[in-house]
Amino acid sequence: MAVLDTPATMATPRSPIRRVAAWLAGLSFLQWLAVVLLLVLAWLVLPPLFFLFLTSVTEVEGVRSGPLTLKNFATILSGARELQVLGNSLVFALGSASVAVVLGTALAWLAERTNAPFRGVAYLAAFTSLSIPIVVKVLGWILLLGPDAGLLNVWAQALFGLPVLNIFSMAGMIVVEALLWTPVAFLFLGPPLRAMDPALEESAFANGANLFQATLRVTLPLAFPTMAAVFLLSFIKVLESFEVPAMVGMPARVFVLTSRIYLEIRMAVHPSYGVASAFAVALMALVLLAFYPYYRATRHAQQFATITGKGFRPARLDLGRWRILAGLALLLLPLLVLLPLFPLVWASLVPYYSAPTVQALSTVSLQSYASALADDMILRSIRNSLAVSTTAATVTMVLTLLVAWLVIRARVKGAVRLDQLATLPLVIPSIVLGIALARTYLVIPLPVYGTLWILMLAFIAHYLPYGVRYSSAGLLSLHHELEDSAHMSGASWWQAIARIVAPLILPALVAGWIFVFLSSFRELGIPVMLYGPGTEVVAATILDLWEDAELSKVAAFCIMLSLSLAGLASLVYQFSRRYGQQV
Repeated sequence: MAVLDTPATMATPRSPIRRVAAWLAGLSFLQWLAVVLLLVLAWLVLPPLFFLFLTSVTEVEGVRSGPLTLKNFATILSGARELQVLGNSLVFALGSASVAVVLGTALAWLAERTNAPFRGVAYLAAFTSLSIPIVVKVLGWILLLGPDAGLLNVWAQALFGLPVLNIFSMAGMIVVEALLWTPVAFLFLGPPLRAMDPALEESAFANGANLFQATLRVTLPLAFPTMAAVFLLSFIKVLESFEVPAMVGMPARVFVLTSRIYLEIRMAVHPSYGVASAFAVALMALVLLAFYPYYRATRHAQQFATITGKGFRPARLDLGRWRILAGLALLLLPLLVLLPLFPLVWASLVPYYSAPTVQALSTVSLQSYASALADDMILRSIRNSLAVSTTAATVTMVLTLLVAWLVIRARVKGAVRLDQLATLPLVIPSIVLGIALARTYLVIPLPVYGTLWILMLAFIAHYLPYGVRYSSAGLLSLHHELEDSAHMSGASWWQAIARIVAPLILPALVAGWIFVFLSSFRELGIPVMLYGPGTEVVAATILDLWEDAELSKVAAFCIMLSLSLAGLASLVYQFSRRYGQQV
């Protein structure tokens, strides 16, 4: 019997393209916005990771890829030298993080739990330290602790017959990296110690405990979650660090993962993208392993909360006759800022570096400053850094404001994927992101490799997680009733964002913008893998001048740069005092 044709039987299945088009046509404006942001974030984050992993399991000759292979991983896991690199990385990270957290905790306790003087100076110094490029501080410590001409070693040798420390060693790497991270640990540990209920310590005193016992058995255990989180964060960041391994470790022949990645790409006659990518994947694996306990430590921090809604009053312990000594200890933070700059000032004033003497004073001049200001590469690097950092900070904060609003306010279906994508770069070390982007745009035919655009893309991707946190913090402090009132008065979504949300959370957005600007301005790990002739940025130029032995010029450049950024840091400090924690 014949089957009659009906509209249902005559209809043909729609193609996948038509189904997608129909789905897109049915989306609301906010859903469209979520889709666009999802595509933008995915493009920033996923292709570099894909090409990084692909390169790590591929035979690579130049920019051409061959068959899949595990030879690259076999190379980094089979040789004694490669295994030593992994061991050095762990020792370096554990040692530096431990020393930084011990010093940071002690200084934060003095500043927040006692009546020690100079706490305002300590906080200003810590903020200022964040603004000065790490490469500048490492250069200063080399001039202080170098084995032959380091000022501290020369003076200690003359006075005591022994040097203070040979910086070109694993111990020297750990000490310098720990001193770089001490101000950061201090800033992280200050707020929770400040907010701790003093009644708990007073109870310990009432039961006969002295100051040392109360601190050891009450204060530090309550601060333990924050201390553990700061330790793990420091461990992760030291694993990712590049400046100390490059400037201190490489001359000492002490290699870690980041310096080996740099050597495989930038210093080899023929870049070994496969081996470098395998090292990069190994570094990411270590970072991921460290992030799990960090997540656990921060997730359960509420169990140690001590602020309650009843009877809480901040108070400080009276140190009595030890108060002045504690204040002098807090001056360690401004000392950590000024001490590395002192030899740079001296090096910028003399034609040939040597320990300061009366005879050397006759050679003092400002010639190196004039040379630095006339150097085309230095001036170009400043222009490039300003352009790249300003663009990266602006685009990052705009993107993350929209992402945070969709996640927190709109609650669009699938918006959590936006937050996950924006957070993913946290586990990608900067030097790994640099090699991943280099590999990506050597394969994808977009004309961004070797231009400032690739640096902008790298910085935007790298600082997405931080922008989201700043934007989310601002939005969480703003009640949705204000936006509802705007909509009821006829305002569109865009008008509510531009006229209500953005102005009211402007302090958080400005703080995030400044953070991204300063961080990208002083970053070395990303540009060292991506810059080329004409696209130099400040941190990479300092490293190049140092490697070219132009000490007077690079010292003058570092001093002028540090003074400029220190001025900006003082504004950040005043801004944070007005809109953030009172210090």
